Amino acid sequence: MEYFEVIKKRRSARKFKDTPIPREIIDALIESARLAPSGGNEQGWLFGVVTNPAIIKKLAQAAGKQMWIASAPLVIALCAGLEEELASLPEDDFSLIVNKERFTPEFIDYLRKYPDQRVVSFLFNNCAPMIPGEHIFLTAVNYSLSACWIGFLDIKKASQILNLPDEYSCLFLMPIGYQAEEPGPIERKAVSEIAFRNSFEKRYHYTKAKENE
Repeated sequence: MEYFEVIKKRRSARKFKDTPIPREIIDALIESARLAPSGGNEQGWLFGVVTNPAIIKKLAQAAGKQMWIASAPLVIALCAGLEEELASLPEDDFSLIVNKERFTPEFIDYLRKYPDQRVVSFLFNNCAPMIPGEHIFLTAVNYSLSACWIGFLDIKKASQILNLPDEYSCLFLMPIGYQAEEPGPIERKAVSEIAFRNSFEKRYHYTKAKENE
């Protein structure tokens, strides 16, 4: 597909055919994730390729009992490595300095004193698999598949189901398959509602007028 055709066709699916996904396509999905960028090139992620129906069913139960997930022939478990605890970082650690600048020193100090530092690690690493995850999604669309981001998830239970070691956590699931029904129409905001030029009061407009502008 052409690049913008893939983006336009990218829609979340919640009902899948039981058609197996060829191994070479699964390989392409994981390769697209492997090539994703990461802060400092840390690549602190891990991807579970789950095709066992019994395990997928358990993951669906851990995802708020959204049993439609079990209709997918493939679920990618989007996992991240849990970096060093925030409380143990030295004051001159660059990531600590950056986060204090972004979120205020008071908030970061509060998190460093929070009793359950593992929960803090979940929070700070939550975004780690998001860029490679969207690479996977768009690659799936390119192969006429569809998918869905699952964030409603008991991440501790999902990690146990996948037998992850303590230094990793499953943060999202992505069921993937050939969609069993076409999604309905969806409206998108006009570009002037979502973009500005240089300063907030100056709304952005396309060079050539679009139908939705």
